[in-house]
Amino acid sequence: METSKVFDWVERHKKIIQRSLIPTLLVMVALVSILVYMTGGVKYVYSQLMYIPILLAGTFFGLKGGLLMGLIAGLALGPHMPINVVTNEMQPAENWLYRAGFFVLIGGGSGYISSSVARYLSHFKWLSQHNPSTGLPNRNALFEAIKDLKERNEMTSATTLAIIAIDNTLELKSAFGFNVIEHATKQVARRLALNGGDDIFHTDSAEVAIILNKGEEENTKFLNNLGVLLQEAVIYNQISVHVETRAGYVCFGDGKQSPEVYLHQAEAALALVQELAQDIKAYNPEVVSRTERSISILGQLQKGLETGQVGLHYQPKIDLVTGQICSVEALLRWKHPEKGMIAPGSFIPRAEQSTLIQGITEFALEEAINQHLKWKNQGILIPVAVNISTRNLLYPKFTDRVIAMLEKFAIDGQWIELELTEGSLVMDMEETIEQLTKLANANFSISIDDFGTGYSSLQYLHRLPASLIKIDQTFIKRLPDDKGAAYIVDAAVTLAKKMGIKTIAEGVETAAVFEYLQNTGCDMAQGHYISPAIPQEQFTRWYLSRNGIYASMA
Repeated sequence: METSKVFDWVERHKKIIQRSLIPTLLVMVALVSILVYMTGGVKYVYSQLMYIPILLAGTFFGLKGGLLMGLIAGLALGPHMPINVVTNEMQPAENWLYRAGFFVLIGGGSGYISSSVARYLSHFKWLSQHNPSTGLPNRNALFEAIKDLKERNEMTSATTLAIIAIDNTLELKSAFGFNVIEHATKQVARRLALNGGDDIFHTDSAEVAIILNKGEEENTKFLNNLGVLLQEAVIYNQISVHVETRAGYVCFGDGKQSPEVYLHQAEAALALVQELAQDIKAYNPEVVSRTERSISILGQLQKGLETGQVGLHYQPKIDLVTGQICSVEALLRWKHPEKGMIAPGSFIPRAEQSTLIQGITEFALEEAINQHLKWKNQGILIPVAVNISTRNLLYPKFTDRVIAMLEKFAIDGQWIELELTEGSLVMDMEETIEQLTKLANANFSISIDDFGTGYSSLQYLHRLPASLIKIDQTFIKRLPDDKGAAYIVDAAVTLAKKMGIKTIAEGVETAAVFEYLQNTGCDMAQGHYISPAIPQEQFTRWYLSRNGIYASMA
């Protein structure tokens, strides 16, 4: 049996052990006294056996028990116990008092040590089940609680484990210091407890868990109210602080999974909530499986870049007035040796949230520049557009490294367009504007991608060094019949013309849309109606066969 289990067993049965030990210890004292007397008195060594009940008393009854048993033992071998039974020589008072005092000292010492060890073990056990900073039960305690529900047959299919996490921890710590997270977590836990949450656990630094076991109706009601409940600010140093909280939960169903699996599932739901920027979401095996596949794919992406699995395909942009093939967008494509072609949507969005995006963007830029130089030697002189992320711009020295590529490859910046998604501009608009201005000064063309899907860039558009805005395909695909989409497209074109910025429509898939854009004054178009993204060899043949003019415009 493990040592910890032995201590647990002793702790659980402590009262029974103590009750049974009291008469046992008294009998032992009596037996030692009789043995001492029968063997001739205290001058012989058998009196040392009295340490056994004294030490046992100190061990199981602590300081008070040890002191009391030392006194009882001292008196048992005290004034009535002769030094020598044969001669009936009695002990001097100082003799037996000294012995009694020593017994009391030994009993008290063993009791103190035993009590100290017990306190330490109790504290150690408490630490194993609680978070020391908040005093709340921890992850281990959560696992034990779920096991207890199973063992007591109190778990139902509606029993739910919810995980609530503070999502803006970096923002809070940068503004108020590290202690704010501890205070916020305590207040979130207290708020849950005051509003019907019974079993609350501190499972991670800024994460609490709650077991809901009040029936399906009550559990659902609690989860529905959770978003509203957690919107209230927390108080830190007498300041109201906004805490961004999100939650994921899982229902136990048949209850056959281990506690660790249930926690993993709830945290997987939480991760999905954070990725989608929602408030709360239930565990969904299918969605989580896609997330796991996506993470697995990301793990292979670096190797894909190094071994030539990842390359660029090119999609032409057409001048809607002249019909000239005026530019081309470089789009990443990944041909995995086992999985085949992996859709960009399976790895690009996740890569943009990670440090991988730096290597991907620099790879795409170098590949695009090399391809431009190859086409130049073949008589194809058109700009190549490459997508970049705001995360790239906020990365130290990224802008300098991109500008350095112009010198490295001896190319003018006018031949490289940098496309930046509108929605990503809000991350750090001031820094983004500064970096884009540096790139524009190096003669790069700046394009705002997916224009119309956000709103905050409108207030900054006059400050952005953009020479092109690309109207998002969600509006283009609804043309010409959707009047709302038509109004938005017309307004974007009009706004751009007044600001001296060109417009391009992406996602053109039909002749009707193509013609509508020509009539509305849009400058350029791009989409499958014209050409899908194709490998460079195919694009070269496609371009040369048309002499740089889109056939349907001839």
